[in-house]
Amino acid sequence: MKSDEVRFRLLRSDDVPATNPHNLAFKFGLQDKHGEIVPPTPQKNGTLAFDFTLTVKKGEDPKRPVFGGRFASGPPNDRFVYLSWYAIKRGDYINRVKARLSNIDWQIVRAAQASNKAITADMTGRTPGHIRKHVEWRLT
Repeated sequence: MKSDEVRFRLLRSDDVPATNPHNLAFKFGLQDKHGEIVPPTPQKNGTLAFDFTLTVKKGEDPKRPVFGGRFASGPPNDRFVYLSWYAIKRGDYINRVKARLSNIDWQIVRAAQASNKAITADMTGRTPGHIRKHVEWRLT
């Protein structure tokens, strides 16, 4: 791994969207900046995992890293990654859930890089209504 990269992992217990009143067929996964949906990797315990890397650099606030790369969305001071449910026939999103990155500091970034561990968050139960709720990140 390059010195300006850090590993991440999102977990979720299922692929059920928060809402789907028309029972639309969908693709579920980690959404990149071009709208591509990358499916999860099922774990032995049934949990769905998304493993990816982001670039990291210093920003305006020296205490907060700025993340970039294929999956980083949003402005530099409020980056996030999306888990998305995409309606196949309709061609738009049923739901999208943000995993906000703004509460990740340099301490956990450096610890992840030094240990080659992923900065991980469990997104189980998160809904689009949790848009401003911060994610709890930990090393795994």
